[in-house]
Amino acid sequence: MPSDYRILGVTLGPTLFGVVQSQVETVGLVDPADPPADMHGRSLVCRELGPMLGTPPQPLPTRRHALIVALRRRSVALLIDRIDSLYLENQPEIQMLAPLLAQRLARPWFLGAVIYQDAPLLLLDLRRIATDVMIGAV
Repeated sequence: MPSDYRILGVTLGPTLFGVVQSQVETVGLVDPADPPADMHGRSLVCRELGPMLGTPPQPLPTRRHALIVALRRRSVALLIDRIDSLYLENQPEIQMLAPLLAQRLARPWFLGAVIYQDAPLLLLDLRRIATDVMIGAV
């Protein structure tokens, strides 16, 4: 991971996760019933991120915040409740998850963690999640 990166805060229900901004092509609003096209004219594949990470389903408004992740052939819109820029003091280094913890995860969807407001903040691997969506693993 480069030493100069920006972390975005993604809220899913009551839980805050972090994402590295360089993994996100675009942030926007999307109507999952009528997904827009990506930069290459292909319709976006839309999926709710919360239920994939174990947060309870929320009542769905017609338009949702979306993290657009570009893959080789298609783009995936991961739908979320809220997104914010996070202020991380002194650009903390991303800490890898300990092997004991990493082996017990249902899916390898985390890059590691950083300290945010004196607590660990898990960083999602959006490219891995989007790839699993595209191959039908979730």
